[in-house]
Amino acid sequence: MTTTNEQIEILEKALLACQNAGQKQIGWKLGFGSPAALKSLNTSKPLIGGLFDTGELKSGSTTDVSNMTKPCIEAEIAAYISSDIPENAAENQIIESVASLVPAIELVDFHTAPSDPETILTDNIFQRGWVMLPSLENGWASGAKGLEIHISQGNETWDPATDIEAKIGSLTDNLIECNRVANILGRGIKKGDIILLGSVIPPQPSNGKPFIVSIPGKGEVSLQFTH
Repeated sequence: MTTTNEQIEILEKALLACQNAGQKQIGWKLGFGSPAALKSLNTSKPLIGGLFDTGELKSGSTTDVSNMTKPCIEAEIAAYISSDIPENAAENQIIESVASLVPAIELVDFHTAPSDPETILTDNIFQRGWVMLPSLENGWASGAKGLEIHISQGNETWDPATDIEAKIGSLTDNLIECNRVANILGRGIKKGDIILLGSVIPPQPSNGKPFIVSIPGKGEVSLQFTH
C-alpha cells in the first residue's frame, strides 16, 4: 500500500503550514519504514514528509527540548542529491542522482501517539530537527551494502547496524516512493536536496547525554539536549 490521496492531501497541508511560517523546504524525509512500523500502520512503504531549513542543527551542539512533549532522537542514514530526479525515475536514475550516503540524526517530538498514517502526516511525521554529515561526493558506491552505522548515547552503545535495508527497507524502492509523492505534490526531488532515509534503531528518548552516529571511514555527527 503506497501513500493514498487522502494522506497526500494531509501532508500537503502540513507542508504548506511550514512554508507559510517562513520555512524553506530543502528536501524530504522518510519515516516509519521498519518492518514493525509497516505492520502497525498497515502500510507497505515508509511515510514521506518534508525537510525544512529551520530544522538544521549543528553537529556537537546542545538543543533545548524542554518545550517538547516527548522528544526522541533517531540514528539515520541520509542522502545528498546531485541532480534533479525525473518523474517516474527508474532505479538506475535514482542511484545516479545520489552524491553521498552519510550518517545523520533526527529529532522528533511524539506529542501524539503515532497510531495511524493520517495522524502522523498531520504534523509532518513529528519532525523537529536534524543534522547530517557534510556530503562526501563519493556517490552511491554499493548503497547500504557493506555500511556499518555505529550509535552511542552517553555510556550506552548499540551493536553496529549492518543489515540496514532489513531495518528501513530498500533504499532505491523507498526513494522511488519518495519521488512519486514529491511529484504528486508538485515539487519533486531537486538537485541539492537532502533526504533522511530512515532510522536504523527505534527512536530513543532524549536523556541529556550526547547521541553520536557514525559510519567508519566517513565520519560522525552528534547532538546533545537539555530539558
